Order: sequence, then C-alpha cells, then structure tokens
Amino acid sequence: MNKISLSDRISGSLFGLLLCDSLGTAVECQISGSFDPIKSLRGGGKFQLKPGQFTDDGSMALCLSIALLDNENNIHSSIKQMSLYRCWYENGYLSSNGECFDIGITVRIALNKFISNSDQLETAYYGNTSDKASGNGSLMRLAPIPLLYYQDPSHAVIEAMNSSKTTHASLLCLDSCRIYTALIIGALQGFSKDDLLNTEQVFIPNGLPNDYWINNPLDADVFKVINGSYKQLNPPEIKASGFVIETMEAALWAFYHTNSFEEGALKAVNLGNDADTVGAIYGMLAGAFYGINHIPNEWKEKCYFNDLVQTISDELARQSQIRTNVSIVYKKVLEVYDELAKFYSGTIKRRVLPCPKQYKSMEEFNEDIQQLHSISENVLKSVDKDQEMITNDEKQLIFNRSKTILKQFLILIEDDKNSLIIKWSRNINPFSQKK
Repeated sequence: MNKISLSDRISGSLFGLLLCDSLGTAVECQISGSFDPIKSLRGGGKFQLKPGQFTDDGSMALCLSIALLDNENNIHSSIKQMSLYRCWYENGYLSSNGECFDIGITVRIALNKFISNSDQLETAYYGNTSDKASGNGSLMRLAPIPLLYYQDPSHAVIEAMNSSKTTHASLLCLDSCRIYTALIIGALQGFSKDDLLNTEQVFIPNGLPNDYWINNPLDADVFKVINGSYKQLNPPEIKASGFVIETMEAALWAFYHTNSFEEGALKAVNLGNDADTVGAIYGMLAGAFYGINHIPNEWKEKCYFNDLVQTISDELARQSQIRTNVSIVYKKVLEVYDELAKFYSGTIKRRVLPCPKQYKSMEEFNEDIQQLHSISENVLKSVDKDQEMITNDEKQLIFNRSKTILKQFLILIEDDKNSLIIKWSRNINPFSQKK
C-alpha cells in the first residue's frame, strides 16, 4: 500500500475535484479535437471563468461537505444538503464567482420541488427514479461522503446512495455512487491501482463485508464499467457525456491509462463535452490515490477559496476519526466566509456576469464599504471570546486562516480617474461606481 498520509489523501481528493472541474470548464461543451489541448488551468470556456474557478460540481461538493460536517442538531441530513444546495442555487453560496451560473436540469427540478415543499419535510429525497434521468450530477459531488465515512464503508455506501437520492434516484446513479465510494475509500486506505481496478472481482475496501457485492449486486450497466470496459476502449467509444455511466467510464479510463495526477487530469478533460464533470469525477479518485502533494503547485495556488477548501478538508479528516462538534478553527473560518458572503450577496446585484450596484450617492457607496470593514473586524475579534477554550497555537491558526479568507473578500478601493473600483480580491471581477 502507498505511504501517503490520510490528511494528504483527503485534501487531494477535494482539491482534485475542484481543480479538475476548473480545468475542464475551458472546453466544456466542445467536441474533442476541435480545440487546442488543455495543458494547464486556463479559464475561459462557455462561462468565461478565471483559472481556478470551479463550476456546479465544485460548489455542490463544498455544500455537501458543510452539510455533512454540521452534526449539532437533529435536522435530517438530506434536508441539510438540499438547504445548502438551495443557498447555492438562489444566492450563489460557495460559488467561485458568487453566482449559480450553471445547474443541471435534474438538479434544478429536484431543488424546485424541495423549495415548494420545504415547510413540511422530514426528509428531502426528490431525485427522479427513472433511468432516463441518470445524469452525473450526484456522482460529481460525491467525494465528501467517502472522505468522512471511510472508516465505516458499509455506512458510507448507504450515505452515498442517500446523498444521490436528493437529486438523482435512478438505480444507475445510486450504484455508480456506491461503487465509486468503495474505490475512493480504497484509495484512502492505500490500495494499489491494480487492486482498485482489478476486473476479476469488484473491489472491496477494508471494512466492507467480503460478500457485499454478492448480496448487493450492481446494476448490469454499472458492472460492465467496473468489469473493465474502460480498459478496452478509447475515444470515440469513450465519451464525456452527461450520462452517469459514460462519465464514470471516462474518468476511470483516464485514471487507468496514466501514471500521475496531472497526466490523468489532462487526459480526462481533453475529451471535451462534459469535460468539467469527467474531470471532477477523475479528480476526486485520483486526488485520494496520489495525494495533495502530487497535484501541481501552480494549480493548487489558483484554486479559488483555497484556504477555505483546506479548512474544510482538515475538518473532514478530523471528523473522519471521531464524530464530534466541529472545531473552533473550522467554525470561525466558516463564520468569516458566511458573514462576508451574506453581505456581498445582499448588496452587490448580479446577473450571469458581475454588474455594479447602482448607488444613489457616494455617501451610500462609502457606507457599504465601512459596513464591510466593520463586519470583517467583528468576526475576527470574536475569536477572543473563545480564548479560554483554545490553545495559543489554535488561536493563531484561526487568525491566519481567517485573514486569508478575508483577503479573498475584502475590498480594495483604488482611485482610477473617474471611477472608484471595488475589487473582491482575485476571486471576483471588479465593480465600479462613477464619481
């Protein structure tokens, strides 16, 4: 088994998902061979994103992470998950550009049903059970499930199915999530690629009963992929479509035929079409297998909200060992993000692309700026209230992480001839107000 730390594998999986999502968005919906091959993060594409900005795959994975980590009340996990997806859908929560600019049809339909019935729910399973609704929208966000529950694979595969049922409830989607959860857990446990992709028997991670797949057989189409179809085929037979079976097949094809994270990522996204999702599904498995240190540094540095993502990864690793209340570091960093995101979405009016809020006066403009600074200062000062609960090292970590998050949101005001420019760090396009 490969000697890579668990925390490095967990970080690798979450960052791998986000970065390969970002990598693929540059050629999303383009036919393979019709574009200059992707060689690194370059942004652009149908949504004109910046390098390191991720799409719905990454945003939903982060929402799922936070929903799973929030175990301090009795709200059913499916409701927590759908509530955060709703925040992303309606307000751009955890979007890399503050906007829900991309959403699958199946997810949208499920969320609209949830919103219509949100006042009278015990659970929130709104996924379509038809095989015709077997998109890749639940598999693309799956990573947090195996990362958090890897020590109990039997529970993990159940939670994988439950997380899929919120938006995608076909047997093809459920079984794809089950087997991919097993593969990611195996990667976290350090199994070799030959073990993970063994076609003589369906892979069984440590902790899953040896007869699990006999007693709980996979759908025939899912089994065909796991039995090695991706080893025998090449494009155009390998397709980067929105169909969950073909997406998983393409991701495993890239993983099997390469020997490094970067090589496999480029192979996956250069299939074009649904390149961002094939990339995300490849990245979550390959990141767990190779670890965070084998993802190019240049890519990691460009990942939007990278310190927030690292904080979430750290908390997933911590909670995977023993379920307890979230750490103060995680809680405070998330508080910084939530407070500033709330202010941002409530004051800057946006459509598909950023556009400036129309201020009636410079006084109103300055009041918004002062309010944002006040929110930032109050959030960081609140750490002092917890001083008796934490060590100095932990307190310093809170400040370091929180300040990094603040750098991603704080405005810089520049006098640029006839405009005041509001810049939300490198993560948000500039907004301007004429003097």
